Amino acid sequence: MATQTLAQDATANGGGVKCAPVAQPDLAGARVFTRDGSDLSDAGEYPRLAKTSAVEGPAAVDCEIGADGFLTRCVVASEGAAGYDLGQGLAITVLKWAQTDTSRPDHQPGAWLRFTTNWKLAPSQVASTQIASAQVPGAQVPSTQIASK
Repeated sequence: MATQTLAQDATANGGGVKCAPVAQPDLAGARVFTRDGSDLSDAGEYPRLAKTSAVEGPAAVDCEIGADGFLTRCVVASEGAAGYDLGQGLAITVLKWAQTDTSRPDHQPGAWLRFTTNWKLAPSQVASTQIASAQVPGAQVPSTQIASK
């Protein structure tokens, strides 16, 4: 398991971030997020569009391990709710904060890891999204997206 030192675990309500070795994905046509070339300023934050729309769900990204154990690039493998940047949010978070021990089997430089999480809003964030949407004429929060706890 990679060492995940997240400054802010935005996925804590959903069980955290997990990883496992995976084969190199097909990168043809994929949006590739990189440690050096992508904006990582929102790392550790709940994806904005998903948060304002009260969308929760799983995401998975495949990432390549660099020589120093940090990740060099990631691609979105799957998202439970397409169009809400759940995969992008996970990609930029692990690119900024995740590091692995490259002496471990299947964790050598050039190997790939699949990181998974289940984005879940804190109950107070779900409630505040409902209230904000109720105050905007014509705005609706899909009831299937809001978990009552």
